[in-house]
Amino acid sequence: MHHAKPADATAKPTDEAATPLALTPAPDALERFIKQIRKLSAEARPDRPAAATIEGTDPRLVAALAAATLSPSAEHLRDVASEYARIGVNDRAYDYLTRSIARDKRGAAGYDARARLWRDSGFPDRGLPDAYRAVYYAPASPIAHNTLGTILQVVGAYDAARLEFERALQLDPTAVYALSNVCYAWLLDGRGTEAEIACDKALQVNPRFTPARNNLALTYAMAGNDGAARRTFANAGDAAEAQYNTGLLHLARHEYRAAIDSFKRVLELRPDLHLAAARLRQTEEALDVAEEEEE
Repeated sequence: MHHAKPADATAKPTDEAATPLALTPAPDALERFIKQIRKLSAEARPDRPAAATIEGTDPRLVAALAAATLSPSAEHLRDVASEYARIGVNDRAYDYLTRSIARDKRGAAGYDARARLWRDSGFPDRGLPDAYRAVYYAPASPIAHNTLGTILQVVGAYDAARLEFERALQLDPTAVYALSNVCYAWLLDGRGTEAEIACDKALQVNPRFTPARNNLALTYAMAGNDGAARRTFANAGDAAEAQYNTGLLHLARHEYRAAIDSFKRVLELRPDLHLAAARLRQTEEALDVAEEEEE
């Protein structure tokens, strides 16, 4: 099982005088473009320390392991899995979730967590059976329906995914995560107006919910309204995050020089942000390849 985790694209406008984004993708390229942005944000993560080292030094993992040793309940085993997933050791997380399910074979929480782990590890199709089991054992859980929706969306069943998000909202109209996912679902459909409405509703519930603000910014970017996208990204986090995610937008559009400028600004603001340094190196290499192909 891979250890990579996905991350939402986040961007915020900090420099209104910066070169505007360009080349808004055609509708048939919309899904590919959005996925590329999200893929870029999830790649090039710093190497994790060895699991054995983490197990002796990470306080949260140490505490969870101790609790599970004293009382290996399904809940405590899930807590250990959650901590392993947090630090990117997904194989260990999977093992503990499987043990948790063995302790409580009708418990939706274990199946839901393992489905999300499969999804976040890059194998969403393998998470579908667990996601369906979670919904079967907890049909009134908005979280279970939302998880199933996210996996259906990743495997390309967009209509079925949106139905699951809407079911989650029927169960909990204030489920901000489901509202944000409905926004993204409409975005993948190329229906910017509906996407914007859903994201606005999510932000009315929780103005600080970053995924919804990021999705809203993407709706503006896809429509070619780069100024609004920058302003929205700016409200989603700090200046370094704004520059980083603006760089992702440039990189997704193969605007390598603009992306390099953004990543350099990130490192000026936060020299310890290793992910930006990795992305800068990647972009510089991509620019070299592009220039060689032009010669």
